[in-house]
Amino acid sequence: MLNYDDNPDRRYSEFCMRTGKAILNPIIDWDEEDVWGFLNQNNIPHCCLYDEGFTRLGCIGCPMGGAEKQKKEFERWPKYRALYLKAFKRMLEKRVEKELDISWKDENDVMNWWLGEGKA
Repeated sequence: MLNYDDNPDRRYSEFCMRTGKAILNPIIDWDEEDVWGFLNQNNIPHCCLYDEGFTRLGCIGCPMGGAEKQKKEFERWPKYRALYLKAFKRMLEKRVEKELDISWKDENDVMNWWLGEGKA
């Protein structure tokens, strides 16, 4: 079994060694146009975030989406940005408590690094 759903080596059917189950991937060869065509043709509702330009839904602030997407998400959901800053502040406090090296001056500096705008 492959670890990544978007791996180009995925097959229509696979066997998961960990669970002992057969995995079927019926739309594995569909592209984005195929998916949207199916949804629209069958009047299947979808998350409104796609209509707002989001193309990848998942965790807010995830670095895998890229810095521009992170910024857009933090602008749309400022409470999540505040939670990240709170977590970064706690992380820095713990590092001071444990006498570990810190290359950031504060939680905002960590946020800049998280967004790819600063150094570690």
